Amino acid sequence: MKPTTANYDFRIDALTPATLRLSRFVDYVDALRGIFGAAEDVYFHQVRKGSAVLEFAVSHKAAPRIEKRLHLLGTADMPADMAAQWTNINRYLRRDGASARLMRKGGKVAFAQFAGIRTPLAQEAIVHESGTLDGVVVGVKGVDDSVPIWLKADDGALLKCNARRDIARQLAPLFDTYVRVAGKGKWRRGDDARWTLEEFDIQSFERLDETPLEQQVRDIQAIADNGWNELDDAQAAWHELRAD
Repeated sequence: MKPTTANYDFRIDALTPATLRLSRFVDYVDALRGIFGAAEDVYFHQVRKGSAVLEFAVSHKAAPRIEKRLHLLGTADMPADMAAQWTNINRYLRRDGASARLMRKGGKVAFAQFAGIRTPLAQEAIVHESGTLDGVVVGVKGVDDSVPIWLKADDGALLKCNARRDIARQLAPLFDTYVRVAGKGKWRRGDDARWTLEEFDIQSFERLDETPLEQQVRDIQAIADNGWNELDDAQAAWHELRAD
């Protein structure tokens, strides 16, 4: 029987299903949706073992159009929406100490290599950029209007942030809890090509699920007759669950 979909792999070299947090998984899936550029024709299929391999299925009808778009990855001809997500994915990969490649499942040649942590950065630079940080709240203390907040990142680094007192009061009860903070940061790139966070002003935050994606998938699979595979539109159901 002729397959009904064309499948594509996004391979992240430094992560595994056991170490890929759900919040990070969502970051990559959202960005890849912009890379494919046809959300209604692209479905998340599974995460495979080895390195973290995010597999996507594309309807055969849409595959030629999407592959034509994928061949623009990393070139000067990338459309603006693809270029924005190209930048986001490389930023996520640098954050996670990883690189990645996108390729047809079973293929030998990648559409593009996402350099991520391997991006050559030779000169010192300072960047003021809005973004997010993930980490465990390990300190909330201060008497001024701007309260110091300390987060412990996945790699053990301590991230010193600041927040208004009203936000600090909300973060204080979440001591030792994994959160994502959003705001504006000041980053310095040294001549060793490493980025260092110098300042980050928290404007909002959310509590994150600390359960690894692999465990969540096992939990879902353990539910008898859960019906997930019988859904007509699994992607819509995924987005509905996220919205909840």
